[in-house]
Amino acid sequence: MNLQTGISLCMIVKDEARSLQRCLDAIRDVVDEIIIVDTGSADDTIDIARRYDAVVINTAWTGDFSAARNLSLAAATHPWILVLDADEVWMQTEPNLAEMKRILSPSQDDVWGYWIQVTSLLGTSGEERVTDAVCRLFRNDPRIAFQGRIHEEVASSILSFAPWGVVDSRLEIIHYGYLEDVIVGKNKPERNMRLIRSALHESPDQPELLYAMAAEWFQQARYDEALRLLQPLLAQLTPECGYHSDLVLKTAYAWRERSRPERALAIVEEWRPVYADFPDLLELGAVLELDQGRDAAALDWLKLSKAAASTASRYTSVSGAGTYRSQTLEGMAYERLGCWQEAAAAYTAALTVQPGSLPAWHRLLLLAAATGRPQAIASAAMRISLPPAAWQALIPAALDAHRPEWLLRHPASLSAALRAQPLAAGLALAQLGEDAAARAALQPWAAHAQHGPEAALALWALGHKQPSEHRASAATGSARGAAVSPAARRWAREQAATPDAARVAEALLRGASARCAPPAPQAVHAAAQALARVGAWAAWLRLLQALPPS
Repeated sequence: MNLQTGISLCMIVKDEARSLQRCLDAIRDVVDEIIIVDTGSADDTIDIARRYDAVVINTAWTGDFSAARNLSLAAATHPWILVLDADEVWMQTEPNLAEMKRILSPSQDDVWGYWIQVTSLLGTSGEERVTDAVCRLFRNDPRIAFQGRIHEEVASSILSFAPWGVVDSRLEIIHYGYLEDVIVGKNKPERNMRLIRSALHESPDQPELLYAMAAEWFQQARYDEALRLLQPLLAQLTPECGYHSDLVLKTAYAWRERSRPERALAIVEEWRPVYADFPDLLELGAVLELDQGRDAAALDWLKLSKAAASTASRYTSVSGAGTYRSQTLEGMAYERLGCWQEAAAAYTAALTVQPGSLPAWHRLLLLAAATGRPQAIASAAMRISLPPAAWQALIPAALDAHRPEWLLRHPASLSAALRAQPLAAGLALAQLGEDAAARAALQPWAAHAQHGPEAALALWALGHKQPSEHRASAATGSARGAAVSPAARRWAREQAATPDAARVAEALLRGASARCAPPAPQAVHAAAQALARVGAWAAWLRLLQALPPS
C-alpha cells in the first residue's frame, strides 16, 4: 500500500475464498488499510484476508446487511472509505487511478461522497453488461451509515445533511456476482427472498422492501407477481426516490412481457419528460412501437435514445443502450420499412461501436442474403475488426442462405473459424454442385465423436440429391443380391449408418408415417435442414409435404 490515498477499504464477506484474492490483488496498492467483517466463513476466506494484512472482525450473521456494513465502517481509521464486495474488482487502469487522485484532492472539500460506476457482467461470460451508479466512496463520518437490511445503500444518509454532497466520478468497478454460475452457486434468489420476507414481516408497508420483492419477482420472470407490487409503487412514489427510474422501466417492461404493449407504452410516454436522458427507457419506447407495427414511430424513439447515450451512466443501464443496441433496433425498423441501404448502414454503425454485437452481425448477414448485397458484409469486414465469434457466425449464415461464395471471399479471416467448423467446406461444395467433392470432404468426419452425427446426416442428405430412380435401383439390386455399382454400395453403407433424424425422415418420405407414431419435430427439423443445406430441394419439399397435419 504505497499511494497514501487516505482510504480505508471496508468489506463484509462470508465464504468468499473463490473471489477474495482477485478483489484484494487489484485494490491493495490503492488503499491504506483493509477492514473485513466476516459473518461466519467456513472456507479459507479469513486466511486469505490476513495475507493482505487485513483487520478481520468476526461477527454472527443477523440477516441485516447494513448492520454488518456499519460494523466495518466503525473500524475504519482513515479519512475516506471505499466499499467493495468480494465479487467486485477495482479497475487497474491509468484513468481510474488518475480520477482517484483528482477527486481526493483538497479542492474537493465540499464533497461528501462519490457515485462510482459499477459494471455488472451478465450471462455465462459477461457477454452483456449492466451499469449502475452507486455511492461507494465517501468520507469517514459518524453521520454516514448504511440503511436497509437488503439492497443496503449509504447515499441517503449523506443527502440527509448535505443535499448536494454526492457527486459523479469516472471511477469504475467490475462486478462478477451476476454471472450465471455465481448466482447458481450462491443461490442468491432464494437468499434474497428469505431476507426480504423476514424484513417485510417487521415492516410490511416499507416501499424499499416492496420494491426489492418486486425486483426479485421480475428477475425470476414472474411478471404477474412483480406487477402486483410495481403498479401501486409507481402510483405512490416520486422521482425523488433513488430507484424511481428503474421502477418505471421495470413496470413498463413487465406489461410488455404480459402482452400489453399499449399499456407499457403509456407508462413510457407518461415518464418520458422526466427521463428524457434515460436511453434504456427511450429504447423500450422504440421496442413497443415495433411490437405494434409502427416502425416510423420507433425510429423517432431511437433518435431520442441515441441522443441520450452519454447520460446512461446516471441510471441503471444495459450495455449498448443508446449506442449499438439502439442502432441494431434502428436497422430492424428500416428493414421493415424496406429501406435496405439504411438498415445495412445502421447494422454497420452498431458493429463499429461494438464489433462483438452478434445480433447486429446476424441481421446484417440475413439482410445481405435476402437482398443480394454481399458488399455490405465485405464493407463491414474491411472497416471493422470483427472478433472470432463474428466470423464463426458468418459460416452457418452463409450456408443457410446458400451463399457459399461468401466463404470464398474471406479465406484468411475465416481460416480459424473453418477449422472449428470442419463440415462447412463439404457443405459449401455441395451447394456449388460439387457433390463428389463434398462427399469426399464429409466422409472422413462421419466417425468423429463430435462432428460425426452431423456429417452422417449431411451424407444421408447428399444421397437424396441423386435421381430417385438410381437410389431405387440400387436398393432393389442390393435386395436381389445382384452386382451393384460402387455408388450403390456406398449409398447402402450410408443408409446403414443413418442417424435417427434421417430414419424418421426416411419413414415420412416412404409414406410410412400413417402406420407410426407422430414424428419427433426436432428430428424432422434436423433432417429438413440437412437436405436444404446440401441443396436436395426435391427431397426437402417432399419431406415437408409428408408431414402429418399439426
